[in-house]
Amino acid sequence: SEFGIAWESQFYNTSYEMEPNTEITIRIGRSLRADEILAAEKVRNFAIQYVRKKLFAGLELDAIASPMMGCKIPKTPVGYRGYGETNTALAYRVMRYASLANFIGLPGLTIPVGYEQDTGLPIGFQLMGDAWSEPTLIRLGCVVEKFQTRRKPPADNFFDVLEPWLG
Repeated sequence: SEFGIAWESQFYNTSYEMEPNTEITIRIGRSLRADEILAAEKVRNFAIQYVRKKLFAGLELDAIASPMMGCKIPKTPVGYRGYGETNTALAYRVMRYASLANFIGLPGLTIPVGYEQDTGLPIGFQLMGDAWSEPTLIRLGCVVEKFQTRRKPPADNFFDVLEPWLG
């Protein structure tokens, strides 16, 4: 629903071309009733309390470490580079480890730790911390970066998505 409101002017502007999956996402979000939004907020609140009380406080954790990406990123087909693509199944597979911190609003820090052998793309892991733990996450990230392999320039299959607009 928040996403739908943010895209309100583009959604009703017939001269604005929108990728079909984005339009579907907006339509679904705009169709939610108040009781459905409240139910979702209850689930989110449960998740926040569970992670903060049972994991961080109960287990005395400073951070939860996970891979940053759930799978390798496929090359972007040339035809999608100018227009874009929404692939919900792929987005979920790629972002499945990042979604918990995003969903419950806790801080996260991504740290590069290496490169894929066949593509040269960076590999990272994420540290998720409790509320207001950003200084701890930054200290942990600095320790990890001291022991990581040397950074390399982007691989040949990397392209700057902002270059067409800024370049």
